[in-house]
Amino acid sequence: MKKQLGRLILILISSFMIIPFLYMFMTSLRVTYTAYNFKFALDDLTLKNYREIFYNTSFIIYFLNSLFISLSGVVLNVVFSSMAGYAFAKLEFKGREKIFFFMLLTLIIPSQVTLLPLYVIMRHLGWLNTYMALILPLPTAVGVFIMRQSILKIPRDLMDSARIDGCSEFRIFMEIVLPLIRPAIIALSIFTFVGAWNEFLWPLIATTSNSMRTLTVGMASMNAQYTVNYGLVMAGATMTFLPSFIFYILLQRQFEEGVALSGLKG
Repeated sequence: MKKQLGRLILILISSFMIIPFLYMFMTSLRVTYTAYNFKFALDDLTLKNYREIFYNTSFIIYFLNSLFISLSGVVLNVVFSSMAGYAFAKLEFKGREKIFFFMLLTLIIPSQVTLLPLYVIMRHLGWLNTYMALILPLPTAVGVFIMRQSILKIPRDLMDSARIDGCSEFRIFMEIVLPLIRPAIIALSIFTFVGAWNEFLWPLIATTSNSMRTLTVGMASMNAQYTVNYGLVMAGATMTFLPSFIFYILLQRQFEEGVALSGLKG
């Protein structure tokens, strides 16, 4: 009885969470001039808003920028976080625990606090309005923590055996460690992709040219430009939501396994 009641509550909560997405999708299929024109009738559905978006060159630029930045951020974060996680988990060096502790302390600092010094650094390097400014800040200590927690579960005897056979540390890392922490890599990839795709404040600050804007920033300007047709705005919001949602759905099983192995269960 308790289990059925719990399932019923979860279904109700899920239903309420779906309503905003259903509203967004249904509105995107209508040419409407009011935000309150929500109905399930299928007689006035049209793809005109989506055609107008895809014919908009600026939208394509925003989309490709966000896609490139997000995928590049995933690669950068996975590479550096896995290497750092391996060093903190399995290599012996002076001050290892202290360095890792201070790295975790950076997670306490709100990201908004670092925006000004980060902007000053990027300005002095001449990287404003470049992909460097949008991609390099993406890796964080969270990725290192996830990788370290996963690598700690790998038996040390397995790597000692590889060393006896003459394997270098890099070969052990590439051929033994990485295949064993694949679920954690998938989990980190999803975290990074969704975070980079939905990031708004830093791209807004770091970019001023239209050719370097991301989809979230471009959608904000588009929203101001097309305030009359709410269907067009919702079509853009739908296209902004879909890539990260599809990315998660494709890797959902590995993501859940990776979160469990990394000790991040809530």
